[in-house]
Amino acid sequence: MREVGPTLAVTRDDHDWLLELGRQQGDSRIITPRHQIAQALIEQFRPPLSDGLTLPWAGANEYVRFMPGKVTVWSGPTFSGKTAFLRQLMLHALKNRHRALFVSLEEGPDDVWREFMCTATGVRSPTKVQREWCLDDWDERLFVFDSTEMIEPTLLMGIIRFACERYGLSHVVIDSLMRLDLRTDDYDGQREMGNMLGRLARLSNAHVHLVAHPRKTANSRAPMDLYDIRGAQDIVAQADLVVTLERKHDEQHDAELTVWKQRGDVNWIGTMKLHYDKNSRQLLFSKFDQPIRYLPEDAYA
Repeated sequence: MREVGPTLAVTRDDHDWLLELGRQQGDSRIITPRHQIAQALIEQFRPPLSDGLTLPWAGANEYVRFMPGKVTVWSGPTFSGKTAFLRQLMLHALKNRHRALFVSLEEGPDDVWREFMCTATGVRSPTKVQREWCLDDWDERLFVFDSTEMIEPTLLMGIIRFACERYGLSHVVIDSLMRLDLRTDDYDGQREMGNMLGRLARLSNAHVHLVAHPRKTANSRAPMDLYDIRGAQDIVAQADLVVTLERKHDEQHDAELTVWKQRGDVNWIGTMKLHYDKNSRQLLFSKFDQPIRYLPEDAYA
């Protein structure tokens, strides 16, 4: 230890410099049972599962919870339906009175709104009245990001943090990692991005959904696994949930949704076999199910 002006500085030459370093920070970082954070557990031991969002099918209610303040990484081959399903999931969120921001860096805002309307109404050409129903029903609850250019991750995180604070968002979709100004071989950048996503989710108490493409080519039909997600291994390691979506060919079902990782009270992992409805572009839990109506019934009259 050495004197620096009126203070003492710890050096690694000291016999137990770790102890001296710890004394400077320990009282503020070590939580006792009487700390306010620990005391809060008496009032609420865990956030209610009802605070989280389920998958959109009644038969899958117990499998997954997208809880506030968490991060999900979504992946799957090109044209596997990741973006379409995330639109469906956000419509499910809106139906359950959540608020959502859809950040599409690959589609223009008009295309995003158009596809949301088609999925909600279940047809490829909704009427003018149905389109008006959509905008009225989603007012102040569904927000779309207006940019398709490469964007620096920190800037995007700041914009999202502002939007969460201003509009009370509970879900944010970022589609996709490839459109962020982050190299796939920038491992320090990936780690920093993972840290930022987690911090953003915790600060805003929103659930952040990030789309990351796999290494495999668009023509590959081989099943993918957790380690196929391109340029995002540090982000995957820090995520609370990791989900992949794959199209299936010459099978009794059209798609498979696999949960590879899920932290929390609901920690199910496994694969669901799903069915695709081409008119609504919705994924259905059973081939006998009808597309889900995400608007008030009067919108379908």
